[in-house]
Amino acid sequence: MRIRTKITGLVAGVLSLAWGICGIFAVNQYMNFSVEKAAAAEMEKLELAERVFVQTGTEEELDSMGEIARDAYLKYQFERCYQKGYALLEGQACIKNLTEYDIAAPEALGDPYAVQKLGETYLLLMKKQLPYPQGFWVMSVKDITSTWEEGRQQAKGFLIMFLFVFAVSTGGAAAIASHMLKALEKLRAQAEQIRKGDFSGRVVLTSRDELKELSDSLNSMSDQIRQQIEDLELLLGAMAHEMKTPLTNILGYADSLLHVRLTERQKELSLEAICRSAGRLNQMSGKLQQLIGLYENQEIETRPVDLEEVIQCVYEENKDKLDEKNVDFQILRRDGIHLQMVTEPDSQEKGAMVVQGDPLLLLSLFGNLISNSLKALEEGGRIQVILDEMRQSVCVRDNGSGIPKEALPHVTKAFYMADKSRSRRQQGSGLGLALAERIVQAHHGELEIESCMGEGTEVTVIFGDMKQERSKDDEKKAGR
Repeated sequence: MRIRTKITGLVAGVLSLAWGICGIFAVNQYMNFSVEKAAAAEMEKLELAERVFVQTGTEEELDSMGEIARDAYLKYQFERCYQKGYALLEGQACIKNLTEYDIAAPEALGDPYAVQKLGETYLLLMKKQLPYPQGFWVMSVKDITSTWEEGRQQAKGFLIMFLFVFAVSTGGAAAIASHMLKALEKLRAQAEQIRKGDFSGRVVLTSRDELKELSDSLNSMSDQIRQQIEDLELLLGAMAHEMKTPLTNILGYADSLLHVRLTERQKELSLEAICRSAGRLNQMSGKLQQLIGLYENQEIETRPVDLEEVIQCVYEENKDKLDEKNVDFQILRRDGIHLQMVTEPDSQEKGAMVVQGDPLLLLSLFGNLISNSLKALEEGGRIQVILDEMRQSVCVRDNGSGIPKEALPHVTKAFYMADKSRSRRQQGSGLGLALAERIVQAHHGELEIESCMGEGTEVTVIFGDMKQERSKDDEKKAGR
């Protein structure tokens, strides 16, 4: 069964049940009220006629008469005091009938009143005992067919109103269901397109409901998947291109070793070249696996991480390379406008710079940034890592060769190298900053790069909490 049929049927069923119960109750209450009102009016007439009737003779006078004389007198006075529609009963026998109907079994009338149907006529039957003489009753028979007809008219009016509301409600429910189902059908078609690998489809809904939220989420998911696929395709394409050079070198030198007579020195140089190319491939492979892993797993598990400890670990890993180039490596804390040197690992304040993050990814992030700075330095340069707790940021600054201005927008693209000859000479893969940017994005942060040729480069990582605060401040300024 289609959803539209289910929704329409449910609305129709609920309306029918609700209106049916309410209609029966309302009509029944109206009929009861009308009959009770007629009975009350008739009881007033009976009491008024009774007052007149009892004044025609005292109880003593009636008791002094013989039975035949008394009954004749009572019939005479009853006909004078009561109008058409009444009957005088003695016990269970009718001795004077002013109604148009035969009185049979009056003892069956036990309640103050009853309604009896004769053909198409409805009669209100009432019985009241006279105060004297004992054993005499007055019975009222009143035609209340008009009251019944009014009730029927009320029921018809209620039915017409019900049919109108029923038609409008079920029609409205069917229209709303059709509108919702059209939106769901569009969303289903878009989901089917995504399943087939087509991410170009869009569902734009103007309603402000859950379907609108669902369509926005589906569009956003489609955009993210498409962007990830495009990024991975570019990444794999660039990787295939970049792998050609080291693979060609390995194959060329290996072929020379196999088929050409070389001196010992030439063999040694060939093996060194093969080793360098293999090392470059190994480095490229490791970073590429890490980068692809970040693309596939957007969300990361985080815990409090002390960034000073992370920087100290990166320093220990690169200590030999820093010593080889005689590089001055400094870890600084920013206190307002002042910088304070962190001299010894044991002297640092534990937890002075703590963020929510993945320790291994943060090690990789700052390892790549410091490695890039190291490659940009000649012997005797300087690298400074500045931790700013207030801004929740870490800045890696060097006084190396710098990056050309025109290359800055592209340096975070995979395999992009501003100086290819130097990068290859230093076994660079062009993945360091691309990987760094993905790690920062995974931590909901922001990567800022500033550089000047011949003066050095400054890379600042602003973590998620501070980035959100900056966005709020910008919104407040825009609001002013």
